Amino acid sequence: MQTIHLQVEDDIYDEIKSKGIDINHKLQDFLYDLLDDGYPAISEDEAKQRVSDAVDRYRSGTGVYTAYDKKFTNEMEEYIQSL
Repeated sequence: MQTIHLQVEDDIYDEIKSKGIDINHKLQDFLYDLLDDGYPAISEDEAKQRVSDAVDRYRSGTGVYTAYDKKFTNEMEEYIQSL
């Protein structure tokens, strides 16, 4: 078994402890969620085919895309200009 060293601020630790939260169980759940996003795995060939299909839709103009909110677009433009 591997060991993870976790540093938690005292006030946060006291709150976790006072609520009776099993931090080991919560951390284990979190790590499992990192490993499995809930979507079934696909093969490399299927992934390549999906990308190829998406490129074909883009090139032919038949793809359907979500439009960005104008406010978001403006914020991104300002951010990019600030770099």
